[in-house]
Formats: sequence, structure tokens, C-alpha cells
Amino acid sequence: MREKHIEKAVCQFARDHGYLILKLAGPNAKGQPDRLILKDGKALFLELKAPGKKPTKLQEKWLRLLREQGFAAEWTDDIGEGRTMVRGALLG
Repeated sequence: MREKHIEKAVCQFARDHGYLILKLAGPNAKGQPDRLILKDGKALFLELKAPGKKPTKLQEKWLRLLREQGFAAEWTDDIGEGRTMVRGALLG
């Protein structure tokens, strides 16, 4: 299974439940999480990886910096875990 498949499934789950999903990309986005997921004034930065892959050091740094600012910032290589993170960060 590829990262693209996990990203598509988690994002579709979020859309199906009324979440707004933004893709973080661009020339200044190196290391930033793949997606910003929003609902009801809450935000989750989510880095999605292929199964068995882990974030790079730069990606880990971005996740840490976002957490230090009080944001929910996570990574996963699993569809089910991604769905749980979306529900937990934005509904809990």
C-alpha cells in the first residue's frame, strides 16, 4: 500500500464527516505535514506515510514545533489510526 492510498482514505473519511481538508504544499512547505484538517474551530496537522515508513527529521521537527504552539500535530502510516486521530483531535 502506498502513502497516496492512505492519504486518500483518511481524507475521504474526514470529508464524509464534514471536515475541511487543506493540502499543505508549495515551495516553502518542505517538511510540513501533508494535510491540515479543520472542523468547529479545531485544527489537526496530519503527516501521512506509507506503511512502515516514519517521518523524516525535518517532518518530526515540524510536528514538534506545531505541538509546542498548542496544535494537534500527528503522523500515521495506517488508515484506521488516521481516522481515529481525526475523530479524537477534532471531536474530543
